[in-house]
Amino acid sequence: MPKQWFTSLLLFAMLFIFPSPSFAVEYSITNVKMDAFLQENGDVLVEETHTYEFEGEFNGITREVIPKAGVAISHFTATENGQPLKIEKEDDLYKVHRIGTDETITVKLQYTIENGLEIYQDVAQFYWPFFDERNESSYENLTITIHPPKPTDDVIAFGYDAANSTETIQDDGAAVFQLGYVPESTNGDIRVAYPVSLFSAAPKTAVKPMKEDILKAKQELIDQAAAHAATRETLSTISTIGIPAFTLILLVLMGSNWLAARAKRNDFMREDSKFQSVPKQILSLPATIFFTNNGYLPPQAMAAGLLDLVRQGYVKKTSTDSFERINPKSPLKHENVLLDFLFDKIGSKNTFKFGQLTGYTMNKLNHGKYSLFQTQWLQAVKQEVVDHSLYENKTGYRLFVGFSSVLLLPFLFLFPIYDLLGSFFLALLLFLTVIIYAIAYRPRTWEGARIAYEWKQFRIRFKELSQEECEKWSEDDQMRAYIYGLGISSKEIDRKHDALVEVLTSDTDYYDSDHAVGFYAIALIGPDTSAKFRFANESTISSSSNSGSSSSGGTSGGGGGSGAF
Repeated sequence: MPKQWFTSLLLFAMLFIFPSPSFAVEYSITNVKMDAFLQENGDVLVEETHTYEFEGEFNGITREVIPKAGVAISHFTATENGQPLKIEKEDDLYKVHRIGTDETITVKLQYTIENGLEIYQDVAQFYWPFFDERNESSYENLTITIHPPKPTDDVIAFGYDAANSTETIQDDGAAVFQLGYVPESTNGDIRVAYPVSLFSAAPKTAVKPMKEDILKAKQELIDQAAAHAATRETLSTISTIGIPAFTLILLVLMGSNWLAARAKRNDFMREDSKFQSVPKQILSLPATIFFTNNGYLPPQAMAAGLLDLVRQGYVKKTSTDSFERINPKSPLKHENVLLDFLFDKIGSKNTFKFGQLTGYTMNKLNHGKYSLFQTQWLQAVKQEVVDHSLYENKTGYRLFVGFSSVLLLPFLFLFPIYDLLGSFFLALLLFLTVIIYAIAYRPRTWEGARIAYEWKQFRIRFKELSQEECEKWSEDDQMRAYIYGLGISSKEIDRKHDALVEVLTSDTDYYDSDHAVGFYAIALIGPDTSAKFRFANESTISSSSNSGSSSSGGTSGGGGGSGAF
């Protein structure tokens, strides 16, 4: 019983410590009409009509009205079709309770802004943020109307941000701001001034004239808008002329590079003799795989490296899953890295077994060492390619192209600021193209282009070669073709060799995987070797992947917004 009591108490406490998350209310505010009636005593009576469309269940709406300094909000009420609704106030947030499901409702809010007007010697000013960047909802259609206490034709009205250039003056002096769609988190202060004589009962805010300052502020907005429009027009012209010109220059450069590469390829095609066998070996097979496979070594490339050591006689296959190291050293660094790791770090006494590789990589403590070995082996393979100078030195050209992107950089900031989104996306696409081109452009030398061409032709033509022609190849060519196909994960080459092995080993007296030599020794253990190294790589990768506000607002701190709950 005490244990059950303790468990219940713990669960009850956790409800307070870890409260269940509330589900967001789905709604849109389709229409908002705000009317501010300026009073002779300096107060402002506000009537707001909000139309909400709800999807699913809801409990009501919210309206945050944050007063400016020295101003108070009072007499806040809410009605629907003339019927009062319950209001709950939390600081400056008013929660209007109205339960429903999948409904469209229209709620009228009324409140008073006490001392909402600023009274000066010559004008009375209503400078107010009905919403600001703290607003969590978008208004799909918003209209704000400021009504003077008496008709007048002496009106100054303008707005900031979302309310800028939205005002019109009615015959009776009312200032109407047609804002339309207003996104969430947006400012939009409105500013209206009337003759001070209309507010004889209001206390003075300051004994000084203000009309000229207000007119000056309005003119500054007009000047800013004119400057903004002029700058936007200039940027639009730059976009219209500059982006196509930059694109044309880039296409000319890329086109000239393509023509040079095509000229080399055409020369090779004219010199190309009838396809007989695998290309002449200039690089080691791992380096050839790396160079002709877009600088990528798949996990099975390491299996290809081991089988190439068998082909060269550095390693001897002693059974279907074990190897013996025959020659201690190779002239190539990456072959020595592979030999030392497999036969010294994983194996023992110059022997290596697949079971040892599986056991080594299954131990999470060895994953860092295995990844380091992979990096060292890859870097050594890359170095062999570098030592053969198979790429032209185009550093200066690439730097020139890359730094030319700096010309586009300022416009990636200016275009969105001036609402030129189409130009921005074009400039961004062009910028990224220049950067990628500068990084990726690495033209091959004549020898490098020939190696790439010959091995590409080998991959194309080999799958069309007859079985009889393959059997005429030398054993070393057969082994190199098989190892290359295994390393680049070419299914066509693998299938061709599988068929060859199946034909030549169909005699059960001949087939003995533990004593097969040459091409058959490699082909018979190739799939298993590839699978073992791929599994080792996946084991280490899996382990690595599993480890490890300020408050602003409208003018003078006022503002607010709308929501629902």
